[in-house]
Amino acid sequence: MIKFILFWLVATFLMTTALPANAQQAREARIAVIGAPEEPRFSELVGGLRKGLAELGYAAPSLIVQEVKMARAEEKNARAVVENLLRWKAQVLFLIGSRLLKPVRQVSTEVPVVFITPGDPVDAGLVLSLARPGGNTTAMTFEYPELSGKRLELIKEILPKARRVLAIFDPRDPSPRQGIAAARQAAPGLGITLIEREARGREELLQSLEAMAEADAYLSIPGGFPTGYYDEIIRLINSKRIASIFHARTGSTMGALASYGSSDAQISHDAARLVDKILKGANAGEIPIERPTKLEFVFNLKTAKQIGLTIPPNVLVRADKVIR
Repeated sequence: MIKFILFWLVATFLMTTALPANAQQAREARIAVIGAPEEPRFSELVGGLRKGLAELGYAAPSLIVQEVKMARAEEKNARAVVENLLRWKAQVLFLIGSRLLKPVRQVSTEVPVVFITPGDPVDAGLVLSLARPGGNTTAMTFEYPELSGKRLELIKEILPKARRVLAIFDPRDPSPRQGIAAARQAAPGLGITLIEREARGREELLQSLEAMAEADAYLSIPGGFPTGYYDEIIRLINSKRIASIFHARTGSTMGALASYGSSDAQISHDAARLVDKILKGANAGEIPIERPTKLEFVFNLKTAKQIGLTIPPNVLVRADKVIR
């Protein structure tokens, strides 16, 4: 009997002393993801975050991810939504985009926030610096605004005769404003006239797309309202037999002629590292903002054939991926 008691005591001691090493997996982690109801992008981003967290040891039932889709028209209710998430005891708010930062900060300056954005958050006045964002906020960027100028260069290489390029952007968001500014700066040196159109809603987007009749190619400016209509935009572009380039190959841009940039889902996956640091006690405002390190140049030869375009061999050979 004494031997049994001693065995039980030793076993209990070993089990309790082993707990700290696995505390991360046992402790409940509550993450709220808030973003526009843009599919398949929303699900791709949530999937990327979940995968990243799983690789860091977070899994159900201790990991709880609350998914909140909020259209722009519903943003007047943002404060109430955030208040409900705090009552739900969300430990980290993960924002897809930066437009909800203001209502979040109005509700709480303490709840940690991680957001992803295509723009420069310092230039937009959202954080103090990349190295030390400040407050309760850190971020991952999936874009360099200057890449809009680079994509314009690629259009010129793909289609040397291109003279007029349509670019539609949402002027309400700092990220697309930064992107269109970069394209605007690059256009004259390439002999290109940029046809700029604004889109704050569906009706304005459809009106802007009518300018395709004047264009040789289409340049996508990441961020804002048009993001939720990429598949529809691409179908129309291809039906007009016009070349197009987007910021990344995603579920909604697969039909585009080309893309150049980082993977949104991969950036969301990588952002799990920031969430992990916060859950382990780090101050979000002291976690450096990360920018993309891997950019992919992708061509869709099926689309090239559909629109009757032959890709110059010297451009095609530089592609990281070719869809045949």
